[in-house]
Amino acid sequence: MESPPNSTGFRGWSSKLATSELLREFGRTFTSALLAVGCLAAPALYAADCSKPREAKGTVSNSFATAIQQAAAQIEKKDYGTAISALTKMAQSDVSAYEKAVAYYNLGYAYSAKGDNKNAATAFKQALDQDAMPQKQYEQLLYNTGQLFVANGDYAQGTRLLERYLADTCSPISPDVYIFLASAYSEQKQFAKALPYVDQAIAKSPKPKESWYQLKLAIHFEQKQYKPAAETLVKLISIVPDKPDYWKQLSGILWQMNEDTESLAVLALAERQGFLQKPNEIKNLYNIYMVVGVPFKAGLFLQEALDKGRLPADERNLNDLANAWINARETDRAAGVLRKLAAQSNKGEYDFKLGAMYGDDERWGESIELLKKAIDKGGLGNKAGEAWLRLAMAYYSTKKIPEAKNALAKASGFDNTSRQASQWLEHIKTEYPDA
Repeated sequence: MESPPNSTGFRGWSSKLATSELLREFGRTFTSALLAVGCLAAPALYAADCSKPREAKGTVSNSFATAIQQAAAQIEKKDYGTAISALTKMAQSDVSAYEKAVAYYNLGYAYSAKGDNKNAATAFKQALDQDAMPQKQYEQLLYNTGQLFVANGDYAQGTRLLERYLADTCSPISPDVYIFLASAYSEQKQFAKALPYVDQAIAKSPKPKESWYQLKLAIHFEQKQYKPAAETLVKLISIVPDKPDYWKQLSGILWQMNEDTESLAVLALAERQGFLQKPNEIKNLYNIYMVVGVPFKAGLFLQEALDKGRLPADERNLNDLANAWINARETDRAAGVLRKLAAQSNKGEYDFKLGAMYGDDERWGESIELLKKAIDKGGLGNKAGEAWLRLAMAYYSTKKIPEAKNALAKASGFDNTSRQASQWLEHIKTEYPDA
């Protein structure tokens, strides 16, 4: 647990209790400060009046101070049981509130040194409950006890104490305090309470840490606040521009916000910087190019990935490449890929695609040849009816009317082309009654 700024005696705490050596230093410093202070205390209200800081409620007797020092020596010798027993009796004896606070604090210190963090937190809280400590020591123990409860998993008690620290402190508040409190609320899934503290930490720091923005981002995601999440990612990219995940996350969230063009632009920038290395990342950018209607860029990008070995030149990727070139009306490029696929496949799918493309370009002879081959190979699934219908169109366009009528009769046998084929067949019979 980190100390707040301008505080003394609690140096070197981490997310758990400090090492035994740091605890010893902590105990000596804090106890000495408590034993040295004077008498009157501030009111026990959770609102700091910094013009009248808290003072100690009384002093300690010489015999009491000697007993505390003896307990501290026992702790140094790791005779925790003896120290804990003695300090417990002292805390429960008929002494002043200030002396009780000193006893409970040292009892907490003994439990801490023993590794019993739960009882340590309870004892420190009892020290605070005496409302007898001077301002600096009160603030310090309040802050660290709150952290200790959180570290022990008692988030409700910990956050109450940390909120109390914010209300009562007269010292400058470190942004780390806000972050710790935000993290504690996030652990309880109280994201609406956590977010303002992250924002305060960021606002109060001249150089906010990357991890703070990461926490802010996580909180926005949890609350499905996509616009501020995107803004946070932009800030993260400005801080750490060479982290690929931020670029990818920003593209993803923009896509989720239906900002397709912006999503594509971000992902394209990420690709230019070499951040897209995994096959699924490359295909994701290809898919975005296709969805936003720039198939030519999709084709160029995918072709480059295949040429450089970043994607395997397997059937699936080559088919995607062919689709890009088809949609971009790059007939020759699409034809080269489709012919390669058709030669490798025993299904008619790729012959059909190439034949359909040639038909769209009114290259009827080539279309007829490939559509017939596709039908002969089979495996067209729900495209079979369309293959016959396209073949009929090619025959009709080359004045091969009997062949067109035969193809239409075949197409009428499929559910998805039956109506169109039948209507067209009736039209041809009217137009060419003798054919």
